[in-house]
Amino acid sequence: MNEGAGIGLIAGGVVLSLITVFVLWRRVAGAVAFGLLAVAGVVVGTGALLVQKQAGTGEWIITLGALGVLTPVHMRLVFGRPGSRVVAEPPPAA
Repeated sequence: MNEGAGIGLIAGGVVLSLITVFVLWRRVAGAVAFGLLAVAGVVVGTGALLVQKQAGTGEWIITLGALGVLTPVHMRLVFGRPGSRVVAEPPPAA
């Protein structure tokens, strides 16, 4: 149990996910955005497990695997497709 490191990791993972979604979401490629969010989810999960008194091996495997996969999926469902998007097609030339 390491509360200071756990809280720091949770805060760092949240900051990384906020920066990724609100600043980088439309500016980077989709794979980069998903990779950053997967890392952020794993960092938050690691921090959460470090705060607990006795986290078993199974908890580590399930938590890190689930958050590494579900965090990018959740953000994709909430914020739409990452990467650049054409808002409107230019009118055809006459």
